[in-house]
Amino acid sequence: MTAPTRGYAGELIRGDGWRGRAFTGLTVAVIAPGREAAVIVPELVRTARAVKVFQEEPDWLLPLPLPLPGRLARPAARIGLRLAVRDPWTRRRLTPDPRFNRHRPRVDGRYYAALQEPHCTLISWPVYALVTGGVRSAEGVEHHVDCIVLGESAARREDLCA
Repeated sequence: MTAPTRGYAGELIRGDGWRGRAFTGLTVAVIAPGREAAVIVPELVRTARAVKVFQEEPDWLLPLPLPLPGRLARPAARIGLRLAVRDPWTRRRLTPDPRFNRHRPRVDGRYYAALQEPHCTLISWPVYALVTGGVRSAEGVEHHVDCIVLGESAARREDLCA
């Protein structure tokens, strides 16, 4: 589902309107928390020219559906992250803050690989505003994109979608 927004002049896709769509030749921004970005980004990376991921908060991910007790799931997810992402800075940006992250790790074996594709960029700065040409992050950089995909929680943010 696409809809106009106050400042952004391009295509804005909310929720799961990105499913089954080709983004060939487009630069796409994804604004979503880690749980949602882990589902969206691997699909978009397959067809888009470039993907900029504004991950609102990282989440623990397990590479395989392992039958682990709850207390072992996070250590297993931490090991999976370490093995999947070699760059320490990227790994740090993908590590959830234990004070806020209360979700059980979800199973996803493709997100970390998608983030490491040469045409995919993980942006750690929070989204400040949607502007005419794309996304302005909190450090003041305007990221020009052809299309913005908002995850479910980002689509509910009134400051982005009013």
